[in-house]
Amino acid sequence: MESFPTTCWNCLGEFDALNAVWCSDDPKNPTKLCPFCFRCFCAASEKYKQEFWSKAPQKMQDELATLQKSKDRLGDVLIRTKKLTTPQLLEALVEQKSTGKRLGEILVDRGFVKADDVALALRTQGVSPLTDTMGIAYASNPVWERSNPDAIIDYILHLAARKGASDVQIEPKEDAVSVKYRIDGFFFRVDPIPKPFQPALTQKMLELFRLDPAGEKRSQKNRITLRLADVDYDLIVQTLPTAQGLSATIKLVNRATFLKDLTTLGLHIEERVRLMEELRNSFGLVLLTAPVFNGANTTAYAIMNFLTRGQRDVVSLESYIRWPVEGVRQVEVEGDGARMEESLRSIVAVRPEAIVLSSVPDRATALLAAQLAGSVLVIAETPATTSAQAVTGLLQMGVPAQLLAGSLAAITCQRLVRQICRICRQQIEAPAPQTLAHHGIGPEEAQGLKFFRGVGCPSCNKVGYRGRRAIFEVMGGSPEVRAGVLSGMTAPDIEAIAVGSGMITLRERCLELVREGATTFDEFTRLRL
Repeated sequence: MESFPTTCWNCLGEFDALNAVWCSDDPKNPTKLCPFCFRCFCAASEKYKQEFWSKAPQKMQDELATLQKSKDRLGDVLIRTKKLTTPQLLEALVEQKSTGKRLGEILVDRGFVKADDVALALRTQGVSPLTDTMGIAYASNPVWERSNPDAIIDYILHLAARKGASDVQIEPKEDAVSVKYRIDGFFFRVDPIPKPFQPALTQKMLELFRLDPAGEKRSQKNRITLRLADVDYDLIVQTLPTAQGLSATIKLVNRATFLKDLTTLGLHIEERVRLMEELRNSFGLVLLTAPVFNGANTTAYAIMNFLTRGQRDVVSLESYIRWPVEGVRQVEVEGDGARMEESLRSIVAVRPEAIVLSSVPDRATALLAAQLAGSVLVIAETPATTSAQAVTGLLQMGVPAQLLAGSLAAITCQRLVRQICRICRQQIEAPAPQTLAHHGIGPEEAQGLKFFRGVGCPSCNKVGYRGRRAIFEVMGGSPEVRAGVLSGMTAPDIEAIAVGSGMITLRERCLELVREGATTFDEFTRLRL
């Protein structure tokens, strides 16, 4: 039998990777589980991954390609919620390719999941239509049928405001124009706009957002202010030319609520005090981390607001200025990482008291930010799933451990957690003990938990959730943490040190919300905390 002997990056044991089990960490890019330490190599170095895949047999690469090419998000959702494993999904995708049957039908027929699991996954991913609570007369189809382009755009934007959408996507298809809303991080759709409306609709969008009417063949961006549902919004539009016509993404920014203070962000008082202490210092590196679309940018603007209220001289370098902050010199930096480093070097002559970076795109920028943090306060956004991983991420980018340990002041990491709809919330039975144990929750901890879910109602778009709230962990640059960084400890070891110094992890914060009935156990598992 064919095999592929591989040395595990973690325990250094040798195992047959070809016949090992695929992990379920990333449905689109899974790796293999070591049978000795039960660790996959998702967290291994890029060099290890490149060497592994350069030598991997064709069979394994074909299986990975099957998973990557799947456009059906159902499998991804079921894996992320621990209802399905990657090997099961791979088996179902192979059958789907040969039979043409629906993926959900195959998974249920094979007994991999229950029909209720499929229905819930589809509902939470926005496959179900968006319900307009103003009644059928205000639903999308009647609006399309009796309206002109002005009224259609007006309906799309007002519905977005009433439903609390953060983004609207208008995308031409072969036979219609698709309209989707991002609400609480997930997409919902309304009935597509008939294709004959597309040319006039496109011209109306270009006119409303003051874009070049002759610019349908190129990408454009602009910002306007509009009053929707008695609320003032900044609308930021980004257009992209596609084979079927001009696609547009419209971001809605509520002018009354976007700029928050540190109190309303969601930080617990001890976390807020710890962060404010570091922000009042004259130098140090503060990292703001989160996976993409989890609110780190909102936190950065709140910190800029806090600093200017304290009469600090602040300069920010931003890939796109989402909001003007009074008292902050905001510089828009477009292009690659070299542009960010160049801009950062140029503002040193200005001698600001605090510098805010919307990204750390490369080693040169990271190195310069850490160097400057020895004499000025530097606040930088960077993607990471935990505070400790943000630290090791900078080390992997090439920032010397001694430099990072000497400049590190604090790291925040955050998630946006969906809240159960208060109108349709119901208490439910606890998951099976083995399910809880799979997520690291023992019998003693489980006794203190209560489990609720929303059954779905028009108010919450029939998904059982309404609104999101941020949860945080704040890791201080304590002597123990700095010593761990200096000695090259792994992210889990650095996190353990921080917990010993009083840090409450994101996992614990999310379980608190489950205990309070503010969110569901399914949301806890979806976040993979």
